[in-house]
Amino acid sequence: MKQVSQSIEALKQSKLLDLRLSEPTSADDLVKVVKPHFGTLSWTPPPSYREALALGLSSAERSLQADGMDLGFRLYVAENIGSANEDLVHLPEGVSIEEGVDLSTNHLVGFAEAGGEAVWCFDVSKPGANGEYPIYYHHQDQPRARVLATGAWHDPEDATPDFESFPQWLETMTAALTAPKLPSWFQDLGSPGMTFSKKRLSL
Repeated sequence: MKQVSQSIEALKQSKLLDLRLSEPTSADDLVKVVKPHFGTLSWTPPPSYREALALGLSSAERSLQADGMDLGFRLYVAENIGSANEDLVHLPEGVSIEEGVDLSTNHLVGFAEAGGEAVWCFDVSKPGANGEYPIYYHHQDQPRARVLATGAWHDPEDATPDFESFPQWLETMTAALTAPKLPSWFQDLGSPGMTFSKKRLSL
């Protein structure tokens, strides 16, 4: 797994995409603006994500001239991370799919746009010993939810995260965007129900 700085350098070297770097951002500024609709949410931005923000990583997009689409990723900043989590990630209180089984997404913190109503999220309920979080692709219409009463995944298949950490996610995004041909799944980003544990890429 490549380090964050190596992935950013690979993005810089590519002539296939538009990489945007901004002023370094303090990850601590993002914590206080992420508030679920009910209950509490506690998270500490992982070290690799802090590094990316400190290096100014903002977005990377690649234009598909055939259909006029721009595909890539955009990290949320303080101005929109709160609203994105409120609108697309966190469920209101009392949402249930099965009668009497309330669901919650308070374990998720969205950190980047994934297209449409989909968001790349940290699972902040499962920090590793190194402070890194697993990452999930979450769509508003097919939430990666847990049962509120037990904390168990509503869909047991969600026990396997899409990515084990932010560096693995960033390496996959970088490898995809800098490849001569984009992986076919990149054009489907924004659709519900996508999973990525078998789509991980290496530089």
